[in-house]
Amino acid sequence: MTSPGSEAPAPHRGRSVALLTAVSAVSAISPLIALPLITRAAGPTAFAEIAIGQALGTLAATLITFGWAVRGPVEAARSAHPARVFRASVLVRGTNSLIVLPLVALVAAIASHADDHALAIVSALAFSLQGLSVSWYAIGVGRPLLALVFDAIPRIVLNVAGAAAALLVGIPLLYPATLLVGTIAAFLGATWLIGLRERFSVRAIFGDAVSAYREGWRTALSAGLLTFSETAPLSTLGVVGSPAAIAFAPFDRVLKYGYIGVYMITSSFQGWVSSSDGEIALRRMRRTIGLHALLALALGAGFALVVPWATPVVLGAGFEVTPPTALFGGIALAAMTIATALGLCVVLPSGRDGAYLTAVCLGALLITPAVIAGAGIAGVTGAAAGVALVQLATLAALATASAPVLRGR
Repeated sequence: MTSPGSEAPAPHRGRSVALLTAVSAVSAISPLIALPLITRAAGPTAFAEIAIGQALGTLAATLITFGWAVRGPVEAARSAHPARVFRASVLVRGTNSLIVLPLVALVAAIASHADDHALAIVSALAFSLQGLSVSWYAIGVGRPLLALVFDAIPRIVLNVAGAAAALLVGIPLLYPATLLVGTIAAFLGATWLIGLRERFSVRAIFGDAVSAYREGWRTALSAGLLTFSETAPLSTLGVVGSPAAIAFAPFDRVLKYGYIGVYMITSSFQGWVSSSDGEIALRRMRRTIGLHALLALALGAGFALVVPWATPVVLGAGFEVTPPTALFGGIALAAMTIATALGLCVVLPSGRDGAYLTAVCLGALLITPAVIAGAGIAGVTGAAAGVALVQLATLAALATASAPVLRGR
């Protein structure tokens, strides 16, 4: 029997992909399980504070991660000493945290609509620490148990426990505070198990970290810009003081949970594609895109049809999403699903980092003006339309970059 920190033999890679996908799905739905408790504990106004903090924290987590969630599975899968890759990531992400956390707290205070700003600030810090996740390493080495023990289970427990405590006590701040403390504990446990139980060279860690900064900045920039394009809508509406911000928050959160689920599922395929080359890799790429096309259709249609009636039932009064808004959300989610698969499983594994960066730059440049203009014209529905248009533009750019690869050229 293997321990959570051990590596999977190559013959079990296919089974690991399926298990990692299942674990990722469990991890993705954990916030959704807690969401009805959070909305009822906080109400629309306080929930908007949590949502603004989560949007900012998600971007900060990407900056902390410095691209490890994108390139990490590939490096771990191909490395003869994957624990060394993890140790370098710990130093890089820890250093980034010292810089990013104070900045995201300041921005959260500016974007907050409350008097004391505490709920937005603590939420931003809690979700920022998701950048310390071990899931990318588990994907790279093909160890579903590692992701289950240090990512999926803690997420479920912390989300449900924190939301339940906030509801029972009537203090919404308990939810992000629970996430903050629990995420740090899970990270410390994973770091000890994976990186500190064996002998290692401190000098080698510093050398690997310097190399990671030097060689990984393009991927980190791409990941940061991509996350910015997906988290900016609500943050932007909050910073500019748009009256649509509070009503946009429930739509934004449900859509972002869809995004999270897609990323986790797609990243499970990333190590599978990257562990092969030649015709085998090409077949795996095509199969991955085909599966994601079906997933995109299901998710897009489900969002458009289910969200309008399910949101007020599940989240409570004051959290309605209109059918036109949900339709644009479904389009955005479907486009994002295919674009993510093309980027992570075709463009990046084929070495076309420049094309990937160009595509995400396009989305980052368009998102703020699209959302502000859309909100000014048609409120929440207009902002959702802006999000959908940006996702379609990003998909078009990634499809153009992927076409030669998928044709075998």
